[in-house]
Amino acid sequence: MHALGRYFSALWDPRTWGAVLYFVISLPIAIVLFTYAITGYAVGIGLAIVWVGLFVLVGVQASLRPIGAVERVMAMRMLGFSIPQPLPPRGANDPKLVHRALALFGDAGSWWVLAWIAARIVLAPIAFAFAIVQLVVPISLLAAVVIVALHYLGLDGWLQIENATADERAVVDTVMFWTAVGSPLLIALMPAPAWIVRGLAAVHRWLASNALGICGRDVARAATARAELAEEQVRIDQELHDSIGHMITMNIVQAGAGAHVFDSDPEFARQALRNIEERGRAAMGELDRIIATIRGDDPGERTPLPGIADIPALVEASRDAGIVVDAELDIAPVPPAIGRAAFGIVRESLTNAARHAPGAPVSVRVVREDDALAIDIVNGPGGAAPAASSVRASHGVAGMRDRVTLLGGRTAIGPLRDGGYRVRALLPLESTIRPAGEGSAWDDLREEVRA
Repeated sequence: MHALGRYFSALWDPRTWGAVLYFVISLPIAIVLFTYAITGYAVGIGLAIVWVGLFVLVGVQASLRPIGAVERVMAMRMLGFSIPQPLPPRGANDPKLVHRALALFGDAGSWWVLAWIAARIVLAPIAFAFAIVQLVVPISLLAAVVIVALHYLGLDGWLQIENATADERAVVDTVMFWTAVGSPLLIALMPAPAWIVRGLAAVHRWLASNALGICGRDVARAATARAELAEEQVRIDQELHDSIGHMITMNIVQAGAGAHVFDSDPEFARQALRNIEERGRAAMGELDRIIATIRGDDPGERTPLPGIADIPALVEASRDAGIVVDAELDIAPVPPAIGRAAFGIVRESLTNAARHAPGAPVSVRVVREDDALAIDIVNGPGGAAPAASSVRASHGVAGMRDRVTLLGGRTAIGPLRDGGYRVRALLPLESTIRPAGEGSAWDDLREEVRA
């Protein structure tokens, strides 16, 4: 019974009658649009030799997008579905008029609208015919069944068949009999045109979604743009966290140390203020560089990104901030990506040491092996106990792991048994890191690449 009710529900479903209305008005619209497009292109091509045709072609091509927008809204409203709005054409905001005009002919969205107009001139007569059938046939079939019922109930006086001849009465009786016999079939056929209309509406929805909405290439372009934006946001977040965050943390440490000895050692306090000023200026310069990247300024105007050669200055700046740093640094040239990653790991580790374990000594080792650059940074024991859970949860630790993993390296980051915290990383200088087995101090990280 449920299936039977659903079958007959097409007769009074608003979607059916919305499609009927759409198909009734679509035929004259399709004829007008097809005539406009054919005439416009024919005239434009015919007059192209005298330049006037070029303006006609540009005008017709420019009008396709607005026509598609109107068609899209009409299809959505009457056929009851949603079409994502297409992306604006490339070159639409080009300041040069000629470039904008040429971009119109490379706009896939405009050509899809033209394909929609061509498809509509084929489908519109068929859809119009079935829309008229849906308007007429169910009413006619229902009327036939009602007339037969009235005839056999003796309520057919209004037909005025009492004055008919015997032969005419026989014909009427025969028609009434076979109509009565076939009335179940007539009733069963009443929703058939409605379902045909629904099927044609589904075809139109599919065509409209592909021709009037966002096409596959635009979907890929939009997804790529979103991915690039997300990647840029993550990179900017990492830059702000690493660069500005490190300088602010060092300033906080320096300010605390200066305030602590302000009366007993004024010279140290003055030097701390000078260091804070220098780092503040450096932070502003770094912020300017990041903002220049966001705005897309000329790369030649930007400060070079720090690398492995900048690690000694980073260590000295941390010492000036009051952190006790024991450093063993091999800063021989390495590929730029490896150098930037090494600098970022050392900077983030020193920042975390100052933030989570103030007063604890820090050991920094940067050692170059045959096939990899090894980094080992330990803070503590001593000073305040590091908040290991907060270090694990920080974006900086995740950033360090991501940097090393993207370069094909290995990390071991976590708290020590004595209360300190250790960051170890192995960055490949060749295509891959060789497996363990050579007696290296870094064999525990190499174990992860054992064949």
